Amino acid sequence: GSVAEILGLGDAKGGENDLLLLDGFFRRSQDFIGAQKQQELTRWGALSSYNLINDNAAKFDELVEAFKTQKSVPECIAILESR
Repeated sequence: GSVAEILGLGDAKGGENDLLLLDGFFRRSQDFIGAQKQQELTRWGALSSYNLINDNAAKFDELVEAFKTQKSVPECIAILESR
């Protein structure tokens, strides 16, 4: 979410809340992985998101435009499923 917001809109308004929520998930896990591993997994997730968006740039751009014009959820899904 945050990676897409930054790439598509230039700003991630809910990014800090997303990271706090993710931290909460890590803390509730039965197996504590430690702060270093948690940070590595978070960075890996951000990089994976970036690569996925970059590899599908045309669809991403269409989706950003759909969000800006407040298209419906079914219309946005149709964009992702097209081509």
